[in-house]
Amino acid sequence: MAFYSFVEYLKYSWKAKGRHGTHSPFVYEFVEQVLMEKGALDQSRLIAASFMELKYENLMTRIAAHYNYNNDSIRYGTDLSLLNTPFDMLIINEQDAGKWVGIFEQHLPWLNRNGTVVVTHIHKTKNNTAAWQKMLKHPGVPMSIDLFDMGILFFREDFKEKQHFVLKY
Repeated sequence: MAFYSFVEYLKYSWKAKGRHGTHSPFVYEFVEQVLMEKGALDQSRLIAASFMELKYENLMTRIAAHYNYNNDSIRYGTDLSLLNTPFDMLIINEQDAGKWVGIFEQHLPWLNRNGTVVVTHIHKTKNNTAAWQKMLKHPGVPMSIDLFDMGILFFREDFKEKQHFVLKY
């Protein structure tokens, strides 16, 4: 772990809350039924993400299963071939964090109303953290969750105000 990432981890550890530290029913349910879930993975929704630790790969699979996203509705940020079709989940794993916001904005019009965007390695470098912060400030992002190695953006019509959570994982 590089020095920058180590310092970011210390900040994360200080801010991170568990399920009882949130005041959002949506986030509480997410922690209970997705983050803390230890049961068997839904084999029909496995997400192959060899670029992430196994626990995060499993988490993406649990997110897809919990929100009933099928494999056909999951996109990787580098895949532009299916750009004109709606989808439920976008995974941004671009090494160049300078491209994250562009990838996000390019895919956003096709993200379904109850969609999710996953961004990997959000605190690995200063550029990654800066790109993540830009995404959080995007006017179309109603809710975000920081899990240190992964950031998650949730899009739901019933979210009335912008919220950001830093959760233990």
